[in-house]
Amino acid sequence: MYAIIDVGGKQYRAEEGKTVKVDLLDKKIGDTVEFNTVLLCDKDSKVSAPSSAKVEGKILGHFKTSKVDVFKKQPKKGYKKMKGHRQDYTEVQVVKIAG
Repeated sequence: MYAIIDVGGKQYRAEEGKTVKVDLLDKKIGDTVEFNTVLLCDKDSKVSAPSSAKVEGKILGHFKTSKVDVFKKQPKKGYKKMKGHRQDYTEVQVVKIAG
């Protein structure tokens, strides 16, 4: 059984017992979180779009991805610019899919 959930404008596939890496959530490690925006549910090879489905999860931790370097340069102008970015993520273990 799996569900497609919408978190922060992005869609993730959630299965019971597996972990999902979503954008940073403002919760503490060990807290439970409930995702109410379920777009699709698959139960026993029957796909449906329930309106009252919920996905419950437990926050395992927060982390950052590896650094992405952005380098801009204009030749013959002496213009160089270096920037870096590290995205924050939260790792959530899916406990239960109801609905």
